[in-house]
Amino acid sequence: GGVLRDIRAAHGALHLTELMRFTGAAEGAASLELRDGRPSALGFYLDAGRVHVGDLATMTEDVFQAWSADRAEGRDAIMLAPTRELVAELNQRARDHRLDGAPRPADEVALSDGNHASVGDTVITRRNDRRLQTAPTDWVKNGDRWTVLDTDDAGALIVQHTRTARTIALPADYVAANVELGYASTVHTAQGVSVDVTHGLATGEESRQQLYTMMTRGRDANHVYLEVVGTGDEHDAAKPDTVSPRTATDMLEAILARDEAPASASTLLRQADDPAVLLCQATARYVDALYTAAAATVG
Repeated sequence: GGVLRDIRAAHGALHLTELMRFTGAAEGAASLELRDGRPSALGFYLDAGRVHVGDLATMTEDVFQAWSADRAEGRDAIMLAPTRELVAELNQRARDHRLDGAPRPADEVALSDGNHASVGDTVITRRNDRRLQTAPTDWVKNGDRWTVLDTDDAGALIVQHTRTARTIALPADYVAANVELGYASTVHTAQGVSVDVTHGLATGEESRQQLYTMMTRGRDANHVYLEVVGTGDEHDAAKPDTVSPRTATDMLEAILARDEAPASASTLLRQADDPAVLLCQATARYVDALYTAAAATVG
């Protein structure tokens, strides 16, 4: 981790400056501030009604209802959640919603997340495999989303890419180990995803990089749903977060301050050799030496 930053520090780098993903210019500008950890970025999301608060159960329900409304209007939307268990639950609920009122499909294929997929379902691949080529210069990648066109009894899937419209047959062993339903995903899985609208659940413990990924998957809108209300458990009544609950702004500012960008060994060594750091260490040694000398001389 951090090798690209080492190259930039040593030799410089070129930067793309024109944002192409977002429908609105204001959201694009806010995303750059979000990436750099500037609290001023929060103004856009708060003013635009993109920040929602409540307890976990309510927020989970709100995420699903907002996703359902977007899908009903023809938008390509995705739900993001902090745990794989919650992702699997949302995916199962989304599939049940899609099949509501229709006969249960006769041909279903078991996926790696414990769910099943049939014709018409959206799935996501979780591992790069260059042997599964969709074009001379493209292949099946982690984070790609597909629509199921057909299944077979062995467990293979014929799928079509949601963005490029290219089709491929995913072998049964790959499906069983590396394919999940694609209505919801974790933030890490969504790093390569592009959709119209994102609805993401957040606990407040995310890093700046995770929040940036969550709030930049959607072209038209990106929403975050924050858990800011306690569980109601009487044992939590005296906890600081219950007595003086944090606001949504407090939580988002704390996330922005939590920089978990990876650093290479070279970067850590360069930081350790920084004159300011060395001066601090030398000062500490000098003060310690004064105390030792005073104790030895004066007693």
